[in-house]
Amino acid sequence: MRFAVVNTKGGVGKTTTAVHLAVMLARQGKTLLIDGDPQASAASWAAWRRETDFNPSPTTTCLTGKAILAEGKQLAAGFEHVVVDAGGRDSVGLRSALLLAQRAIIPIGASNLDAAAMTDLLEVVEMARDYNPELDVRVLLTRVDPRTKDAAEMLEFLAEHSLRVLPTKVCERVAFRRAIGEGAVVLELGRDQSAIAEMEAFFREVLE
Repeated sequence: MRFAVVNTKGGVGKTTTAVHLAVMLARQGKTLLIDGDPQASAASWAAWRRETDFNPSPTTTCLTGKAILAEGKQLAAGFEHVVVDAGGRDSVGLRSALLLAQRAIIPIGASNLDAAAMTDLLEVVEMARDYNPELDVRVLLTRVDPRTKDAAEMLEFLAEHSLRVLPTKVCERVAFRRAIGEGAVVLELGRDQSAIAEMEAFFREVLE
């Protein structure tokens, strides 16, 4: 299965989602993680991971622009699973990731700014579907503050656009930042059971 983790807005936990998904898939089979973001955050995480004893690790490469589709398609032939961490803006790379993917995951926060960015992203997704009609899109609420009603308001917005939203909500947690900085995922650090449960639930849901 080929996944693209995309959003035109930064700060939504896109790389955190991508690397957790890649590690969980790597437990099931040979997995390729493509860092398509010019900031190369996923590649940095992979470099930190090489300095640890955490296993398994996805094979990680950096591709940009049209190479995400052209090179990514060739590379994907050697792997059971592929995860693309696409850049945090509308770009050739993001659009190429949507053409490569079978399933797109959109991590999204719960603010008005997130809703505005989502409107723009949906236009890009619909254009991608003209060329990749089997593209399956799923939305993941991330960096949620459970003390507010923002998540409920965002769910209403997403329902109006007939988007498939995963039941799991990933909350804002220090554990995620610490795990990424150590080249790990939250399960490997084992310090926050709520964070672990959220990611495991997300993984089950995204494969359904």
